[in-house]
Amino acid sequence: MNSLRCEHESDVARAVRTGFWPEALRQHADSCATCSEASAVTEALLGESARIRTESGPPDAGQAWLEARRRARLHLRRRAAFWFRALRALTLIYVPAMLLWSLTHRAMPATAGWKPSLHADFAVLLAGPAEKFAISGALLALLCITMGSWYLLREARTPLHPSPSR
Repeated sequence: MNSLRCEHESDVARAVRTGFWPEALRQHADSCATCSEASAVTEALLGESARIRTESGPPDAGQAWLEARRRARLHLRRRAAFWFRALRALTLIYVPAMLLWSLTHRAMPATAGWKPSLHADFAVLLAGPAEKFAISGALLALLCITMGSWYLLREARTPLHPSPSR
């Protein structure tokens, strides 16, 4: 390959690709070693490209459709996984926070005759700011579960096989 560059080299390559050869450019390409080499290389590459295109026809429509469906389902699974990971992160934040709060804010110490009452204990624990904290955690968890489940349901309804044509 010639190491010299010519300012008309790209014009010659474009002329080979398009088939439009101005007379001055054709004369220059015949007299310039760099441009004649660019012309020969461009012709060889175009020939190889045409050969490859004829050997490898268009992809099978069924395979292309299946690949598109597979990618769509994978995308929906990833979206659902995002919401379930968010739920896991919320759980890692809210559960320890609620346990810590409940241990530090006991209203009354337990007596010897204390009998647990689920309603009374939770009513005392979830008063004031803890109530808002717990409700917001429950609503965020509900949002994550709803969104993740919605994407999973969409993924389950995405067909893997084409429907029969009518």
